[in-house]
Amino acid sequence: MMTSVLRPGGDLSLEYPLVFDEGGPGALLALTEGEEVLSACAVLERELIYPGGRARAGFIGSVATRADARGRGCATQLLSEVERLLKGHGCEHALLWADDPNFYQRRGYRLDGRETDYLVSEIPSTELDPSLNVRSLLSGDEDRLHELYTRHGARVGRSAQETARLLVCPEMKVLIATRGEQIEAYACFGRGADLAGVVHEWGGSPEGVLSCLDALLEQADSLFLMAPGAAGPMGELLEACGAIRAEGRLGMVKPLGAVGGLPEGAFVWGLDSI
Repeated sequence: MMTSVLRPGGDLSLEYPLVFDEGGPGALLALTEGEEVLSACAVLERELIYPGGRARAGFIGSVATRADARGRGCATQLLSEVERLLKGHGCEHALLWADDPNFYQRRGYRLDGRETDYLVSEIPSTELDPSLNVRSLLSGDEDRLHELYTRHGARVGRSAQETARLLVCPEMKVLIATRGEQIEAYACFGRGADLAGVVHEWGGSPEGVLSCLDALLEQADSLFLMAPGAAGPMGELLEACGAIRAEGRLGMVKPLGAVGGLPEGAFVWGLDSI
């Protein structure tokens, strides 16, 4: 049912393996009537790591209701049950990305968190480090890329095994910047229908990431790069290249207890989104 509504003819397990593939840490929850699934969603419980602390959140994604069951409050009933379960598991927030924000606003969700997005059209050659080389992801790179990912002060906690599963999602290009034999940076570009044309995760030195972006621009007129609200040296380098910067909201959040919105500085990287 979820595939027929969200990706007709596609395979959601390839796009979001942590929740749709067997053995992943996520789950699928459904509202049923007899043996019929009326409404369903994917859920992935995660720890948000940010400067100064941690918070547990439940990601809700891929909410789908069967066409002949819409208008009956099925998704509202499903969300209420999912939120109750997440709260019982110790999650402080429910977090999602919405095609229809009004639907979720009426159910207590609000735009929250901060991200900075960059539209990148050109990398001047004067900004590139000629000692860096760029190549595609190879088997055996995963542990090093996971180590670079964990250097981000704001990120989602995940294991090296989970990073390895996410790095091989179909229709996603992972480029690696190397200096000699050493991996210095990486960038993940595109994934499924939601993140086409977007660099939604990157790590390592800003100069290395910039070299990956330059390689991507050989086949695209422009691309978007997602960054935390405080983009730091990466943002400064992109602005020096003439990238257009826009401040945005991270997603829609509903507190599940006495806490308020997302902690300042929290950021959710694209490979974990559902």
